[in-house]
Amino acid sequence: MSPIQLLAHSDDWVCGRVHGWRPPRWLQVWMVASTRLGDGWAWLVMIVIAPARGDGRTAHTLAETVVAVVAVNAAQLALKRAFRRARPAGPVTWWDIHAPDQFSFPSGHTMNAFAVATLVTAHVPLAAPLAFAVAASVGASRVVLELHYVSDVVAGAAVGTVLAAGAIALAA
Repeated sequence: MSPIQLLAHSDDWVCGRVHGWRPPRWLQVWMVASTRLGDGWAWLVMIVIAPARGDGRTAHTLAETVVAVVAVNAAQLALKRAFRRARPAGPVTWWDIHAPDQFSFPSGHTMNAFAVATLVTAHVPLAAPLAFAVAASVGASRVVLELHYVSDVVAGAAVGTVLAAGAIALAA
């Protein structure tokens, strides 16, 4: 079995296990809240919090954020159009969640969440565990809500992290 076939088989296996599963209500609410955070709210929080830090680096932080936003979302569009991978069979029947587009690879929500976590970590290293836990929650929500395959989320996490790190280096 080729690596691509193995990856597809693994993705299908996980989706098969998730499909039809009805998680407890608290987990449903958590997953929906996490996926909504990935809609772009985290970027807004970054833009609002940057001036509140009061360390004289507001313009620098905002520049990093803008570069990361543009890079991540441009990459997301380009990759989705290039790969055109159909989404899993979802969305789940237990909550009315719909994908913003028809393609699943990579997960844009996860890309954005990990990019924000990377930027937060660069400026507040002590916040790294929380920032990446929130980002991981966004990624998990995309699988649990049957909007993405696991490989979509892993790729989104990697690309978002790398592009945000690049934005930090570029703005330095």
